[in-house]
Amino acid sequence: MSAKEKQRISKMVVIICIVLILFILIYIRYISSKETYATDEVVEQPKTLETLKISNAANVDIDEIIGQNTKQLTGTEEIYEREEELEYITKYRNNSELYVGQTQVSQEGRNGIQTITMKRTYDQEGNLINEEQVSCVVTKSSINKIIDIGTKVYVEPEPEPESETTTGASTLASLSFDTPLNKPSGFSAEQFKKALTDSKDVNKIFQNNSEYFYYIEKEYNINGIFVAAIGIHESAWGTSRIAKNKYNLFGYGAYDSNPYNGAYTFSSYSESIDLIARVLVKYYINPAGTSIYDGQVASGKYYNGNTISGVNKKYATDTNWGNAVYKYMQYLYGKINT
Repeated sequence: MSAKEKQRISKMVVIICIVLILFILIYIRYISSKETYATDEVVEQPKTLETLKISNAANVDIDEIIGQNTKQLTGTEEIYEREEELEYITKYRNNSELYVGQTQVSQEGRNGIQTITMKRTYDQEGNLINEEQVSCVVTKSSINKIIDIGTKVYVEPEPEPESETTTGASTLASLSFDTPLNKPSGFSAEQFKKALTDSKDVNKIFQNNSEYFYYIEKEYNINGIFVAAIGIHESAWGTSRIAKNKYNLFGYGAYDSNPYNGAYTFSSYSESIDLIARVLVKYYINPAGTSIYDGQVASGKYYNGNTISGVNKKYATDTNWGNAVYKYMQYLYGKINT
């Protein structure tokens, strides 16, 4: 039923209510004018104040009754649709032909499109009082990205690439609240493992998935320590219900109104790590038009600078979110440098 049809029905109901009210008032007046009271005497005695029944029909405010009914019955609903990108999922698989630490994209991902139907409800004054999702239909399926990761062990250990050795030796002093997040930390896979091996990680989720924070630096040009710090903060070191049940370390999709049911469900922690990295690169830490991964350009929809304070403005409703994430970054950088 369209919004216009609902408005037409509401008006008809109001008119019927008004007619019924008028009919009742006329009937009450008619009955009052005909009502008499008998006494023991044959001769009718004058009515006294004690025996006289007086209708209160004259005190009824018809306009007020109509207004109240109108207020309850009116209000409009608006149905509209919007299209959103459906981000693809990245699958990692082992490849014995590649050396440990090497990665290779064997299938490029493709975003899909989903059509979301929303309903807005307005009161009689035109104020928005509710907005809810009615349905969501995938109109174009996404295609998973597949990345092969090496499992072949070197016969003779080779030295770390110069970029990783040099940059990986960064000291804690090089980290600041204004550190650009759209650049890799430069730490090696072994250094990520060291940083994320921690007694607080009681389920060893970050320890066992440390390599993926290293891989996202290579694939998407983002600070992997920053992404790990977000995951630690949002999931309390992987102990949250969303993290344990949905493989979602970041509470992605967990809106304040209904966090658990709204949160995305992944089939592995690597999927959630990869997806949040791409979301940050595409929408938050690069200005619109910047060349990013897979030949795409950044949307920059929520870009307010490539620092933690810039991301905090749109990423989280908690104004202290940036400070909390930065403290975890300091903690992880400190572990690497010891």
